[in-house]
Amino acid sequence: MSENEIFDKGQANADVEIKVEPKPKRKLTEKQLENLKKGREKMALKRAKEREKSEVKASKQHQKIKSTGVAKKRATIKEINKRKEDDILAKLMKKEKDNEERSTLFETLKVKCYGTAKNVKEYNQMKDALEGIDDSILHDDAKLKAHAKKVLEPFSKMDTIKE
Repeated sequence: MSENEIFDKGQANADVEIKVEPKPKRKLTEKQLENLKKGREKMALKRAKEREKSEVKASKQHQKIKSTGVAKKRATIKEINKRKEDDILAKLMKKEKDNEERSTLFETLKVKCYGTAKNVKEYNQMKDALEGIDDSILHDDAKLKAHAKKVLEPFSKMDTIKE
């Protein structure tokens, strides 16, 4: 062989297409196919039984929790509601007590203010100003401060009431 033939041979083979055929799939016999089918059916039944058991177990457990828990839940709910009612009642009672204390304190302060008046005209002006304060104003701190500043401003100029 000459040198040209060696090099030409590679070029000649490049023109030829090489087909590689994949290996054929393994063929199972009839007996193997039957056994495979039986195995799959057996596993399907096994999974179905396991699923059924877990569902029954879960439903029994749910039923048990439901039956024993209902009475406890009712008792707990009743206790919680009772505590809430007691808390609400305590808050209302405290609020009423505070309102009564504020009212009595306001009455005593009102009398002190009347006592600082130097003449009848001043007394009448104070009385008109302080009688305008009702319970809604008296029990709200912000409203009371605003109203007091507005109403008592003329009297503070007269040095009758000192802050």
